[in-house]
Amino acid sequence: MGKHIRAQIAIEFIFLVSVAFIILLIFLKAVGDQADDLNEKKEFVLVKDLAYKIQYEINMATQVKSGYNRTFFIPEKLDNKDYTITKIGNKITIGLKNSEFTITIPEINGNINKSNNTIINKGGVIYLN
Repeated sequence: MGKHIRAQIAIEFIFLVSVAFIILLIFLKAVGDQADDLNEKKEFVLVKDLAYKIQYEINMATQVKSGYNRTFFIPEKLDNKDYTITKIGNKITIGLKNSEFTITIPEINGNINKSNNTIINKGGVIYLN
């Protein structure tokens, strides 16, 4: 009878350890999903902030007198990740892995570069680089 009870205790122990392990795996999966969501939100905020920075610089150039000249910096990477800047017409799109943000800008002549960008208001016409 003693061996039967020990065997039952061993089986119950293995069952409880297995249940605890499954619960741990479920918890770790949930934490990983939360981390992925936070990372995507962080990427979107970085992309959106860069787009608004570019829009601000261009808007400033359109609102001041002719002769305005300013150099501003666009980073090579966002959060150590490659990204894209696309200008089509009067819209710019910033794309980074899982995030993309498009914003409207005033009409300009030229393109936006990663690195230093010089913006000039010459007679009411905006030139970039």
